[in-house]
Amino acid sequence: MQFDGGLILEGGGMRGIYTVGVLDYFMKKNIYFKDCLGVSAGAIHGTSYLSKQPKRAMKIVLKYLEEKQYASFTAWMITGNYFDRRFHTQVLPKQLFPYDYETAYSNPMKLYAVVTQCESGKAEYKRIQDVEQDIDWVWASGSLPLFARTVKIEGRHYLDGSIADSIPVKKSIEMGNAKNVVVLTRDAAYRKKQEASLPIVKVKYREYPNFVKAVEDRPDKYNETIDFIEQEEKAGRLIVIRPSKPITIGRLEKDREALKELYKQGFLDAKEAYKKILNYFGVEE
Repeated sequence: MQFDGGLILEGGGMRGIYTVGVLDYFMKKNIYFKDCLGVSAGAIHGTSYLSKQPKRAMKIVLKYLEEKQYASFTAWMITGNYFDRRFHTQVLPKQLFPYDYETAYSNPMKLYAVVTQCESGKAEYKRIQDVEQDIDWVWASGSLPLFARTVKIEGRHYLDGSIADSIPVKKSIEMGNAKNVVVLTRDAAYRKKQEASLPIVKVKYREYPNFVKAVEDRPDKYNETIDFIEQEEKAGRLIVIRPSKPITIGRLEKDREALKELYKQGFLDAKEAYKKILNYFGVEE
């Protein structure tokens, strides 16, 4: 079934395994949305959701987590990307864990990858119509500052979408989605503080002053968005699925058991929210 509304997927690096659990439950129940806006890891995992391949993302993590080309400082030193770009965009989807491009292309749900343009410091929302052809936009959305090279597309440079718009719920509303489900990768008490790496960011990206300003402004913008989400949630205008307790794993987490537990938490939290989502959209099971 496809709900007439938006699904917003927050990023968070390896914390995105929580989102994988949520999406796998949605796929189990054949739940899709008119629009899906994914940020960073949310955009990446949104592609497996678009292709209707449950457990694909989790299997990849568990099988290749410790491989240097999957994620390592060795890959970062050699290629400039902590997550090896060729491995993730060519080897995994075309050889090791085949991606169902045909199903993704025919899925009526619209997937958008949120990216941050370095020159302007603004967010852009790119429709992923053909995952193979549009993969650079997905890659750019998940390219973490300091841990990834900027991605040049159509003459502009891009990085992690969460810098400019971490949780694009307002964009979804602007697109006409009166009803929205928001998947967060932080618990309700979390509020963002300024990154300790800001001085390094200022040096590394000094040629992109607007991007640096976006990094500086990110905590305030993020916290304002969380306040908005809480207000809308209390008013019954949107549904939020979030971890019930603080997440202790980091963006570059390598603890296999911790990732498994976070995945299970996402799956169970989605299961708990299932009937609420059906009622919200006026659908009977």
